[in-house]
Amino acid sequence: MKIVLDKIDHKILQLLTENARLSYAELGRMISLSQSATKERVQNLTDTGVIKRFTADIDYNQLGYGLKVIIHLKFKNDEFRIFTDHIRLFPEIISCKRITGEYCLIAECVLKDSAHLENIIDRLIKYGIPSTSVQLSEIKTNHFFNKE
Repeated sequence: MKIVLDKIDHKILQLLTENARLSYAELGRMISLSQSATKERVQNLTDTGVIKRFTADIDYNQLGYGLKVIIHLKFKNDEFRIFTDHIRLFPEIISCKRITGEYCLIAECVLKDSAHLENIIDRLIKYGIPSTSVQLSEIKTNHFFNKE
């Protein structure tokens, strides 16, 4: 079922994506609605599943994880299922998505250094074939909102 959003809903999503800690009063001032009307709108976006969760955007570099890598994984036979059953053993994987093409999964990882990278590659090899790219910088982080 497609959920239809108006301009105000799109603005709420944009503002909460930029700062999920905005109070209903602050958000309401920014979109010219009362605090209660704003709360109702946000609750509706949450109830319908448009907003899945409110999270913190962590600067892993500040925690000593200055290396961000993208790892593509290729599997044979049952290795994919075995890996997904054991993914909890890889806390440095902050995002993992199933994809089409030559590789089955793409994992975004935060690591301390090249030795940590070597360690995770060694641990991943028993599940499949990893191919690694080091992220140099982040160009775009905001979300797309279709305002049709």
